[in-house]
Amino acid sequence: MTNRAVKAISWAVAYGAIAFFVSYLLGGEPGWIFFIGSLIAGFIVYDVLGPDAQNKRRKKQQQAGEI
Repeated sequence: MTNRAVKAISWAVAYGAIAFFVSYLLGGEPGWIFFIGSLIAGFIVYDVLGPDAQNKRRKKQQQAGEI
């Protein structure tokens, strides 16, 4: 559980930093609110939606007889 939380937090920081950097490169004015929102979005994408996608993929593979 701890390993998953550490990975989720590191992905969230990376997601926020990349979003901040891309926004800056495209001429926008990124602020802290944007960065914090991206952190939250990155955490949700990795920790909440990621396992669901993996479970669905695993079920499809089991039905196809790959595993």
